[in-house]
Amino acid sequence: MSEGPSRSALEFLGALAGGLVHEIKNPLSTLKINLELLKEDLQVALPDDRQLLRRTAMLEDEVRRLEAVLQDFIRYAGVRRLESSRVQLTDLVGEVAEFLRPGFVRDGLELAVEVEPVEFEVDVRLLKQALLNLLLNAQQAVERGGHICVRGGGRGERAWVTIGDDGCGIPEELRERVFDVYFSASRSGTGLGLPTARRIAEAHGGTLALEPQAGRGTTLRLELPVAAP
Repeated sequence: MSEGPSRSALEFLGALAGGLVHEIKNPLSTLKINLELLKEDLQVALPDDRQLLRRTAMLEDEVRRLEAVLQDFIRYAGVRRLESSRVQLTDLVGEVAEFLRPGFVRDGLELAVEVEPVEFEVDVRLLKQALLNLLLNAQQAVERGGHICVRGGGRGERAWVTIGDDGCGIPEELRERVFDVYFSASRSGTGLGLPTARRIAEAHGGTLALEPQAGRGTTLRLELPVAAP
């Protein structure tokens, strides 16, 4: 059985990906600036040409989408080495939830947090990113009036967090694909949020999986060792 690429190979691929991102990011920024200038010129020269202005707006939307894909790729490719420190699970989850709460309120969603105090050792920056990805994924899955609940605690040498929503759920035939790179059931998703969250979990010696679900909704369970790997 193959053991997969070595750490040095992964670091080389990460560096290669970083160079590629740099080569794409600079011209993309230039394209964005010039589109903004072109839009301003068109609004002055041809203010009544709505079709032309719509096409310019569509180009701006595509540039923003590419920027989002690029940022998610940077996060995915950047999970290599951990910088671990001790942190309380309640503090970590609480900070992420409060950061996102205004967006949930804006969308008419209820966000509940029920987390037990557990101290564990993680890379705080990376784990915050994983939790952000999971909560944003849940936010996209539910409609106005929906509910999302974050629960967490510890058992023995493992800490856990679940993110559950009461959205439409994931069809059985798609459940095994949700962690595939660039697979997304949402039009606004880049397909890297859940793979990045799983990669962060695995870098900590943990797991991220879908829980069995009866009826509507989706629940993701993140488990991590209390001590750093």
